[in-house]
Amino acid sequence: MLKFNQITIVGCGLLGGSFALALRRAGFTGRITACGGSRSVKIAVERGIVNAIETSFDSGETCESDLIFLAAPIGGIIDFLKTHSPQINPDAIVTDAGSTKIEICRVANTALPSGVTFIGGHPMAGSENTGVEYARADLFEGATWALMKEATIDEARLQQLQALIESFGARTLLTTPEQHDAAVALISHLPQLLSSSLAELLNNESELARRLAASGWRDMTRLAASSWSVWRDICLTNQPNISTALDTLITELQQLKEALDTRDFNRVRELFTAANQSVETQRALHYQPFKKL
Repeated sequence: MLKFNQITIVGCGLLGGSFALALRRAGFTGRITACGGSRSVKIAVERGIVNAIETSFDSGETCESDLIFLAAPIGGIIDFLKTHSPQINPDAIVTDAGSTKIEICRVANTALPSGVTFIGGHPMAGSENTGVEYARADLFEGATWALMKEATIDEARLQQLQALIESFGARTLLTTPEQHDAAVALISHLPQLLSSSLAELLNNESELARRLAASGWRDMTRLAASSWSVWRDICLTNQPNISTALDTLITELQQLKEALDTRDFNRVRELFTAANQSVETQRALHYQPFKKL
């Protein structure tokens, strides 16, 4: 198994900082550098999350790291690949944490020089809180980490990255950019937009509604605290899949409304039964080993 000696994190916020802490927790003894966002990188160095600031990309030199983890927002990842790809060590592996994959993988496969291996990734972990101040060594423990298995990827390098990620306690899932983006539109992007819409509705309601809102409302609207600066790029790069997911939800809600309007409570009961089954299936799936899709 190949070994990483130096790792660079581009975008040292919650995910980037947690990646560095998870590396140390898993026993990585090599050098960790970071760049992107002067304040966050300085905090990461001061707190010992990374060893040093990576200066090669700003100075026009070649980055000597053999693994580069792109943990910036989607637009930042794409801009980095377009701007700094020639400065990447030709034997390096580059991976990312972007929430959508089709556009990132397309740019990476076009911009990166021959010899560099790009493996698109998406750790299904995070928080409504952002910033390196919230980084945790256990953020990825038990989490699903999607990796894009494209035809051009060297199997040994894919296995090398898988082994590193699984040392964090995460579970890798191999898929394609197209399958990934359709799936996350339904299970991640749609819930975010639904949570934001539900929270916004309360702006137009009475003070009584606000005072009565309790744990159920808080659970449903937790995601509404998320930043638009992150979600803008997600909506831009996965708009067709998100629109399809919204259409599916709108159809479901319309059928529910019709059932209530006609007092067809058997239909409502069937919805609850099907939903209960879906939750139980998902809970069971969480504890099963993943297979390649």
